[in-house]
Amino acid sequence: MLRATGMALMAETTSGVNAESANGGPDSLSRPLISIIVPVFNEEDNVDRTYSELKRVTAELKDYQFEILFTDNHSTDSTFEKLSSIAAHDPSVRIARFARNFGFQQSVLTGYRLARGAAAIQIDADLQDPPSMFGPFLQKWREGFDVVVGVRRSRKETLLLRRARRAYYRFMRRIGGPHLIPDGGDFRLIDRSVIERLRPIHEPHMYLRGLISSLARRQTGIPFDRAARLHNESKFRFGSLVRLAMDGIIAHSSLPLRVSFYMGLVIALAAVLLATFYLVVRLFSHQIVPPGFTTTQILILFGIGLNSLFLGVLGIYVGRIYDQVRLRPPTIISDLINFDEQIDSVERNLLR
Repeated sequence: MLRATGMALMAETTSGVNAESANGGPDSLSRPLISIIVPVFNEEDNVDRTYSELKRVTAELKDYQFEILFTDNHSTDSTFEKLSSIAAHDPSVRIARFARNFGFQQSVLTGYRLARGAAAIQIDADLQDPPSMFGPFLQKWREGFDVVVGVRRSRKETLLLRRARRAYYRFMRRIGGPHLIPDGGDFRLIDRSVIERLRPIHEPHMYLRGLISSLARRQTGIPFDRAARLHNESKFRFGSLVRLAMDGIIAHSSLPLRVSFYMGLVIALAAVLLATFYLVVRLFSHQIVPPGFTTTQILILFGIGLNSLFLGVLGIYVGRIYDQVRLRPPTIISDLINFDEQIDSVERNLLR
């Protein structure tokens, strides 16, 4: 059965869409609108193929109508020009281009907030995640799941990276909670109710996968095999993957702070025991007590290093708190195509 929230909002979300021009059918308003979110950055070699494949797959899903929303993270190649040409001939394609690169997470989040559908599906422009999964996603959604996650059963990458990912996902599940699905990526469907819960959250540094899973009432995963990327290189280099992993740990858990506290407690206890030992030796066998210069210097340097580490951990959290309290907009939109509202009005709605 279709989710109650999605059905309740379906009439509102589809009222702004020219259904006949988008899907060519006079009865299209009776079908739920599904938003497909596609974040792009320098994907000039992929956008035409992506658009064609999305249209082919959605044409086979006749129980739904679709809009395709591209969020362009200020591409520096011809990506935006190609998307503009596509949107000029297809009113179901909407484009939001940002004034600069705000990062992948904010690009995706803005896409969800701009979506008008009763549910939204996120997919990358490289099509490593297959659009053929839309049908199974939507079937699970109709069964009552408000978050449906694509679980990557296999992927074309090195053995070391696969094992590192596997270990990380299981570590995150242990520290973040059982709602985190191991090997679940950004390829997912979320219900309108989850999008509305996302709307008031304005975190400048977020781990969107974990956040969406934490907002779900009923969540499930569907395994699939991830294909190799055909064009260009992945925008997630090793450094980007490390930053994303750290965002997941820091944004989803206070574990680093707790580790710092317990390590500090252990070191303080060890220092007390060592001081007691030297005091006893000094009182009863002062002739064999070494000068202690080396030991003292090692302890001093070790203490300085440990303090620097803990201050660094605290600094990361304090910096994120500072970014949060400034309440800066997550993205700045420079261009909109096939939107009914002006940019200023759209951005005001994003901040609500």
